[in-house]
Amino acid sequence: MHFKIFNNKNAPNELVILVVSRTIFEEMNMDILEIKEKFSVQDENITFNDLIERKPDLSEELKERNVVILPSHGTKDAFYSGSLDTLDFLNDNKLNADIYSTDDNYKELGLHSADIWLGTFFIKNFVIPIFCSVIAAYIYDKLKAKSDDKISLKFIVEKKDGNTASVNFDGKVENLSKALDAVKRFNDEN
Repeated sequence: MHFKIFNNKNAPNELVILVVSRTIFEEMNMDILEIKEKFSVQDENITFNDLIERKPDLSEELKERNVVILPSHGTKDAFYSGSLDTLDFLNDNKLNADIYSTDDNYKELGLHSADIWLGTFFIKNFVIPIFCSVIAAYIYDKLKAKSDDKISLKFIVEKKDGNTASVNFDGKVENLSKALDAVKRFNDEN
C-alpha cells in the first residue's frame, strides 16, 4: 500500500490521505509521466498581408521576408527564449527570416524545463521544402534533440491560393516528421 497526504484546498486545516495499492499507484505515475501528443492541421484566417497591416512599423522589413517568427503560443508580444538563435540559424541557411517585433519591443519568455519550445513560424509557400529541411537540421543537429524529447511548435503556412493553414505539434521529437510532412503537403497542392 502507498499513502499520499494532500492539503485540502477547500479546508486548509484538513489533510486528505490517499491510500492506494502498489499496482494502482504505478499506473497513476505512468499516466502522469506519459507524454500526450497533440497534432492538428486547420485553416487559419490570418494572411501575410494581415501581419504587415497589423505592424506598420515593420511593414517594409516584412515584405522582403519568407519566414516570420511570431510571438509565442498564447502571448501577443513575447518570444520563447532562444528565438534569436533560431532566427540566426534560419538566416544563415538563406531563408530570409525575421522576428515579428521591433528591437525595442522584443521580449523573451523563459520556460524552465527540458522541453523544446520553438514557437510559431509563418512560412511563405515557395520556401516550404527548404524550411522543413532547415528546421529539422536545427532541431536535430543544432539543438541535439533526442527522439524522446518533447517539442512544441506551430507552423502557419501560406498556401498557393493565398489562404493559410496551421500545423500544430506538441509531442515527442520522434514524431515530428508527422508535422513536417503535413507542412510539405501544402507545397504539393495545386
